[in-house]
Amino acid sequence: MQEMLIKILIILATLLIYKLSLNLRKIKYVDMIPPSILCALIIYLLISIFQIDFSAYNEGGKFFTFLLGPAIIALSVPLIKNIKVLEKNYQVIIVAVLSSTIFAILSVISVAFVFSATKDILLSMIAKSVTTAVAIEITKILGGKVEIIVLITALSGMFGAIFGHWILRTINVKNNLAIGIAIGFVSHVLGTAKCYEVNKLQAGVSSVTLVLSSITTAILAPPIVKLIF
Repeated sequence: MQEMLIKILIILATLLIYKLSLNLRKIKYVDMIPPSILCALIIYLLISIFQIDFSAYNEGGKFFTFLLGPAIIALSVPLIKNIKVLEKNYQVIIVAVLSSTIFAILSVISVAFVFSATKDILLSMIAKSVTTAVAIEITKILGGKVEIIVLITALSGMFGAIFGHWILRTINVKNNLAIGIAIGFVSHVLGTAKCYEVNKLQAGVSSVTLVLSSITTAILAPPIVKLIF
């Protein structure tokens, strides 16, 4: 009974922190940060300050982990609502994803060579532009380190979700189709969630892009790496 009460309190506390995150986004510049990331940062700080064992917090936090599945499926709603636009522009999306995949793989390899990174580090960063679950499997196939790709994909997702729209706005990219492709490819699920707040077409295109980019990276990364090494 006591364990159940603790779990309920943790769930309620997390919901209150999320509500606080939504209110904090009313502050200038803070509004760039998605509430999910802001909430996670606040929880991390509280756990660190009060020296709470993460496993103890996670007893209640598992509830939100369980909800990730339905939440990701919910991202398909804008996809369905904009299906006609996606059907009309499917060739643009496919070409953009293919070219972005090749560029992403080659850019990682190029940067690794410039900074004399080890082969392990290089192979652990190839899949940085796909969602974490897929990136882990691709990295295993390539022979990289899973711990590194988990960190890299998380940072990539957060960076794109926080700064992606601002960067695109700065360089005068206004087309929702182009924005959805760019954000979906670079920052996968976190970026798609951010697109959901901004524009439903962006969210739909971003959802398609993150799925397609996972497929193209899984197909193209191994032969490209094998060709170079």
